[in-house]
Amino acid sequence: MFYELFLRSFADGNGDGIGDFKGATKRLDYLAELGITGIWLLPVMKSPSYHGYTVSDFYSINPSYGTIEDAREFLECAHAKGIKVILDMPLNHTAINHQWFLRALAGDKSHRKKYLWLERPEWLEARRHWDNQGVWSKLNGEYYYALFGPGSPDLNYENPELREEAKRILSFWLSLGFDGFRFDAAKHIFDFSTERGKCEYQHAKNLAFWKEMTEHCRKINPDAIFVSEVWDDPDVVDLYSSIFGIGFNFPLAYAIKESVMELNPNRMVEALYHVMNRYFEDVLQYSSGIFLTNHDMSRLLSYMKGDKEKAHLALSVLLTLPGIPFIYYGEELGMKGEYNEFANEAQLEPFPWFELGSGPMQTEWKAFTSNPPYSGTSYEVQSNESNSYFSKYKNILHFRKNNNWIDSAKILEVKAENNILFISVESKGKVALIVHNFDQKTVILDKKGNIVLINGELSEQKNSFSLGRMSSAMIEQ
Repeated sequence: MFYELFLRSFADGNGDGIGDFKGATKRLDYLAELGITGIWLLPVMKSPSYHGYTVSDFYSINPSYGTIEDAREFLECAHAKGIKVILDMPLNHTAINHQWFLRALAGDKSHRKKYLWLERPEWLEARRHWDNQGVWSKLNGEYYYALFGPGSPDLNYENPELREEAKRILSFWLSLGFDGFRFDAAKHIFDFSTERGKCEYQHAKNLAFWKEMTEHCRKINPDAIFVSEVWDDPDVVDLYSSIFGIGFNFPLAYAIKESVMELNPNRMVEALYHVMNRYFEDVLQYSSGIFLTNHDMSRLLSYMKGDKEKAHLALSVLLTLPGIPFIYYGEELGMKGEYNEFANEAQLEPFPWFELGSGPMQTEWKAFTSNPPYSGTSYEVQSNESNSYFSKYKNILHFRKNNNWIDSAKILEVKAENNILFISVESKGKVALIVHNFDQKTVILDKKGNIVLINGELSEQKNSFSLGRMSSAMIEQ
């Protein structure tokens, strides 16, 4: 079970208000207590942006986060606690102030080959797939391809020398001790057709590129972990994930949240047969990275309009499904934050260790728009309340940790009856029936095995059991 961690917002180890490796190292016990066995670390390389996805030096740590030695100590301590760490690697583009791009602008031919420059005026008509925005930016009288905005010039991997450079970058971070990578914008490595002058996903080229990169990494670490970020239809996700080994299942995230928001288990049944179809088969080609939220999405409690029962039910559904779970930092406290494509600081706010909003190792920003002090969200308050949002969330996480056999389980059957979702799973000789009550009232069900409460309320009778409203349980058969 992975924890997506934004270092800047998590824990401050040197008193400057900015999260860093020293602070995160001191908080590893907290993650271990949650049941976390993996960390997905957002980019930590030198960058002019607060989020780190525009890299200005692929071989150095952002000075705000510490040093290479600090990173190495963090990794060693994580490994000692049985926690693997993968690094978010944005290889698709660089920062506009990267030396490669600056030298390219200055006329250096070898560095110009690392980027894509406008060759025909008609190329300026090209538009992004998802919002119809232009993809060409102009600087010093020259147009360069920048799919994600002027500050992120795309790299041109038609250049074989650049592909070798990418391998050296990956080798560097693996040698430091990282256990693998989450590859950002995986389907965008080749997404502009110079033949047709338009944005066009070239999946065959992308797949060949990633096969080359992952094979290189596996020569260094045969057990390296790779996760692909591909927002697309399941058949496209399949293509990429079969190379990486783990692929984020975006359709599942939306299906769970929408079905719970509507309290409609029938919608969940339909979705599972579509977006988790591989888990109904005997041979699994790759694992789904299952999640509800991440840094590019609104936080769970905000999506659920503040309804804590629905948020816990959504998490319960997620953690009773096969795949590799990913939890976004702060979701366990019920942090809020609405996603905005143009200013997404709202769901990247500091982790609230203290109710005051400041204290030892607390990261601080100028303002807290989504999770202000004295809002009751802090770890300080919730960790001391047995019935807090955090306590309930933590119990659900512990259920999954204690039943990690579900990770590779086969789904035998999914059905919905009387507003109850039934999921039957099997793995390693274990068979269990998962029951999620989507109803607003308690239901009575037959008792056919040992019953384990996942979330909510449950009481057992001689031949039956009562499952509370919006509660979840597992029947071991």
